[in-house]
Amino acid sequence: MRRRRVVGPSLVGAAATTAVVVGTAKVVGGAMDGAADQKAAAQQQAAAQQQQVSDLQAQQAELAAQQEALAQQQAAAAQQAAAGPIPGSLDDQLAQIQKLSVLKDQGVLTEEEFQAKKKQILGI
Repeated sequence: MRRRRVVGPSLVGAAATTAVVVGTAKVVGGAMDGAADQKAAAQQQAAAQQQQVSDLQAQQAELAAQQEALAQQQAAAAQQAAAGPIPGSLDDQLAQIQKLSVLKDQGVLTEEEFQAKKKQILGI
């Protein structure tokens, strides 16, 4: 039996060469994909951190606005307290005048003091 002489690479050799080339391409492509994935992950992390910073700044601005509103309310309350009692409802005014009348009848208040306080309660 005579053997045939092979002129080019054998079929097994060609398959082995193809496998090596494909394997190398996969490794190189995988490394490139890994680098791209890492870059994308770093960008996502940076965007998330920037969002957190923005959220914190918004919260700080909101807290500052709340503190300002509270300071204004406290200033208004202090002004009202300095101005004297605010006349309440008619029932409250009547009750206060009745108490003053009792004090006048007991001799604790004079007629003039009673009239002055009554005018203050009624806002006259």
